[in-house]
Amino acid sequence: MKKIGLALLAVVLTAMSGTSCGQFENQLYGRANVSVNYTDLGASNPLAKDWQLNSNASRLGFRGSYQISETLEAIYQLEIEINFNDHISSTARGKDRIENRNTYIGLQGSFGRIIAGKYDSIAKTVGREVDRFNDQVLGDIKGFMEGEDRVSDLVLYTTPSWKGFSVSAGIITDDDSSAVDDGGGLAEGSTISLDYSNDFVRASIVNNDDIDKQDLTRVMSNFYIGATEIGFIWQQAERIDIAADEESWFISAEHRINDNWRIKGQFGITEYSLLDNKDKQLAVGIDRIISNDVFVFFNYVQNDRDETVSSHTDFSTAIGIQVSF
Repeated sequence: MKKIGLALLAVVLTAMSGTSCGQFENQLYGRANVSVNYTDLGASNPLAKDWQLNSNASRLGFRGSYQISETLEAIYQLEIEINFNDHISSTARGKDRIENRNTYIGLQGSFGRIIAGKYDSIAKTVGREVDRFNDQVLGDIKGFMEGEDRVSDLVLYTTPSWKGFSVSAGIITDDDSSAVDDGGGLAEGSTISLDYSNDFVRASIVNNDDIDKQDLTRVMSNFYIGATEIGFIWQQAERIDIAADEESWFISAEHRINDNWRIKGQFGITEYSLLDNKDKQLAVGIDRIISNDVFVFFNYVQNDRDETVSSHTDFSTAIGIQVSF
């Protein structure tokens, strides 16, 4: 990956040095999403019944472009996650207060876009389209569904859109999470998707080959009906290193009541072949919209773990605020 990234950087710098008319366009952006949660992890952790302040994947970043020619520009993004708390949460994952998020360099033009770096997998990107509680404690679909990966050592190409259709394809190099040694080959994992979008629907089918030790197929659709969105995911995932697979179903909805209020909900289920376990997620919430960049939210999330040895229910109630710029 380092060689590919350096090669792409060399191409970008060479192209930039060959023009005197280019201009940089840079943007500072960010999002603070902070909530107070009461979380009960049930029988899985009888002591974990308390109030917490959670930083739900709050972030700060720089992104920009350099116009190389009329049809070609260099692009970059540097993004970090900022945690406002010290304790371990579902989004902080017990890591440092500052953590790398989507960070890349690339080129885009009439040929499409190519980037190299650390970036959300295609499956995660399309899942975010219908996950109404993305990055929330227990509410994010990563709590019961595989495929929500942020991939390092990624080279990702996306074609231009043609009549609403586009294709994305990526390879993962030097991937320590790969279950199969490629014997020194370029790609240790790969991903590809076919996407379609118009004013009424967005749909994608994604296939992962040996990413995070899994082969995965995900089908996503999101329908826009007036002030309402209805989303759907079906997914089949299979572990490569052990004999285990899982099947997931997910449906979500969001309705804009008026300029000030939005309601949302989602339900998902994953069935595991190993030990016949089953996970269910139910989440409901309401948002008070203050402006395009600020809203206050109230969420309730319940996860049911139906396991062979024991079953338990985890739940979280949250009130918080999100500010973006």
